[in-house]
Amino acid sequence: MYLSKEELQKMEQMDIREAKPETLVDISNIEIDMKKSVSARVENYVRQVGNPFLVRVGDYVVKIGYSNCNETLNDRMKQYIRKVAEIKY
Repeated sequence: MYLSKEELQKMEQMDIREAKPETLVDISNIEIDMKKSVSARVENYVRQVGNPFLVRVGDYVVKIGYSNCNETLNDRMKQYIRKVAEIKY
């Protein structure tokens, strides 16, 4: 599956407020074969969801953004949890 830069930009720019939840794929049901290469997993994921920037998780519509940085998702989640813990306690 090949997506052009223009197609990806169009997907990324979709407005979450205009999304129809019933048309989005629920990523809770997505299965990825972790034995495959990273590129094969990414291709499989995009093939299953259609738009990698706008998905559904249960009843919630989620817009996903990606940035080019050295921090991983795990790093960001740890930062978030620390911040929440500071605020609550």
